[in-house]
Amino acid sequence: MAMKNNRFWCNRKQRACTVGQYNCPDCPRKDTRKSSSRRGYNHSWRLIREQVLRDFGIAREDWPKYDVDHNPPYNPKVEPDHRKYRLVPRLHSEHSKKTATSDTPRDSKGRFLKKHK
Repeated sequence: MAMKNNRFWCNRKQRACTVGQYNCPDCPRKDTRKSSSRRGYNHSWRLIREQVLRDFGIAREDWPKYDVDHNPPYNPKVEPDHRKYRLVPRLHSEHSKKTATSDTPRDSKGRFLKKHK
């Protein structure tokens, strides 16, 4: 929410809110994913990530620019051990494009499939 004339403007509801919170009470949080640790990216993952970047010869000062890509896409329900995937460092922008185009399920028309709970 952005401050607008001493009131908070809710971008999702397109109205002014007097509550000074991240989201107004009527709006759900934008990021509903579990924490990275709960998704399987905990301390052991960070150690594996460092090893992959080191093995590929990437300078330590460049590590923040890189993500480590799992191939096939990481699924902790199928295989929680990161070392059993092929891990490749990619620049953050390349990793995001790859994830959006090939790792995200789509229908025959290319639309994102809805997650059913």
